[in-house]
Amino acid sequence: MLRGLLTLATVFVATTVCGIAAIVGGIVAPRAHAAYRAGRVWSRWCLAATGVKPTYEGLEHAAGTAPRLFLANHLSNVDIWVLAIVLPVTCRFVAKRSLFFVPILGQAMWVAGFVPIDRADRSQAIKSLSRAAARIRAGASVILFPEGTRSRTGKLAPFKKGAFHLALETRVPIVPIAITGTRSVVRPRSIVVRPGPVHVTFFPPVDPASYGDDVLPLMDRVRRTIASGLSPDELS
Repeated sequence: MLRGLLTLATVFVATTVCGIAAIVGGIVAPRAHAAYRAGRVWSRWCLAATGVKPTYEGLEHAAGTAPRLFLANHLSNVDIWVLAIVLPVTCRFVAKRSLFFVPILGQAMWVAGFVPIDRADRSQAIKSLSRAAARIRAGASVILFPEGTRSRTGKLAPFKKGAFHLALETRVPIVPIAITGTRSVVRPRSIVVRPGPVHVTFFPPVDPASYGDDVLPLMDRVRRTIASGLSPDELS
C-alpha cells in the first residue's frame, strides 16, 4: 500500500511539473519534440516510484525516426511508461478521449500531437484514425493498442480492425510489441503496487503492403507475433 501511495503522489507531482514543461516546450520548440521529451521524464519518474526496471529486447526495431505503426498489447497503465521511454521522439500515442480533459495532462497531450479516440462512437473513432493517418503522412510514428483498452482479465483480448485499416491505408511498417508482467505490478482500478519483472519485446517490422487490402490475415499475423512474446498465463 505504501508503494502505491508513493506512486500516486509521484504521478501527481510528475504530471504537474512535466505537464507544464511539455505545454511550454511544445509551444516554444515543437520541432524539437519538447513535449514528448518531457513525457519521457514523466515516465521515468513514475517507473522509479513503482520500483520497476523493465528489460527490453529488439530495441533496434524502435530506433530511428522513420514513420512506423507500433502495435502493443495492453495490460496496465504501466505500459505507457515502459513504452514512452524507448519509443522515438517522433511517436504519437492514440489515447482515449477522456484523458484529454484531465487538467495539465490533457493539454500536454494536445500540444504533443497525441490523437484522442472515442471507441464508443464509431464515426468519431474513424475520424481519429484519419487524424492518426495524417500524423503518419507528416512523418510521425503512431502507437496504438489494438485490443482497444486494457485487458480486464490479464489475457490477450481480441484485436479491433481499426489499427490494421490504418496500416493498410498508410502502408508504413507495423512493429508488433509484446509487453509482459505489467499487470502484476498495477492491476486496473487498484492502487496496490507490487514491483516485479517487466519485459518488452519489439519484433521485426511487418510490411502491410504484402497483404493488399486484406485486413484479417494482417491482423492475425500481428496478433500471433505479439502472443509469441507473452507468458502462458497472459494468453487467452
